[in-house]
Amino acid sequence: MQKGLKGQRASRILLSSFFQVVAQCLELGAASASYINGSMEDMAFAQSVVKKAEELWGGLDMLILNHVSPAFLSYFNSDVAYMQKVLNINFLSYVTMTVASLPMLKNSGGSLVVVSSLAGKVAFPFTVYYSATKFALDGFFSSLRQEFAMTNTNVSITLCVLGLIDTETAMKAVSGVVQISAAPKEECALEIIKGGALRQREIYYEYFSTRIPLLIRDWAPNLLDYIIQRNYNIEKLKD
Repeated sequence: MQKGLKGQRASRILLSSFFQVVAQCLELGAASASYINGSMEDMAFAQSVVKKAEELWGGLDMLILNHVSPAFLSYFNSDVAYMQKVLNINFLSYVTMTVASLPMLKNSGGSLVVVSSLAGKVAFPFTVYYSATKFALDGFFSSLRQEFAMTNTNVSITLCVLGLIDTETAMKAVSGVVQISAAPKEECALEIIKGGALRQREIYYEYFSTRIPLLIRDWAPNLLDYIIQRNYNIEKLKD
């Protein structure tokens, strides 16, 4: 996606997400927007997306990593093959796209925006596969951020810690099981963009519903476990 004011160079933003986002970008005034269809389970494809952006724009100002494997709540069933698939999509493809885009981002002094989840800071039941990959994102990008600081690399990394958002996919996944309200997706998208543009270290959305659990986790982890478990209707959970 490219967007800018008259007389200014448009920002070169690469967003990994669903193809419907392209139409929304154009509606919001993007100078141009295009998409490449494929699976982020394939690392060669993930790398090719960045290469295509370089061919189209000649560089990159911001990489927003927002794709995710289909999510659902379930008991852990010891499926290692499925764990590998989720790991590829939710984590390794993020690393692959980051590595491929770093030369361009270093050249532009750009930004990496990593969309993660409260499930990458706090353990939730019935999300073993998903949560494992989100914790991995935190570890990788937080460590990389420190290396950038120590080597004076002018690339910012913003980790987006999101609570439950009212996307169609999320609502379908938690329907009848999770008894908490969801935050609006439109406002969430704006917070993600703003956090990246301001080069913030982390953003939390919604703020109190994601920040307070972290405080409880550090001081009273057993209490947090109790609160979390009370918000699940396991009778509605599919095996």
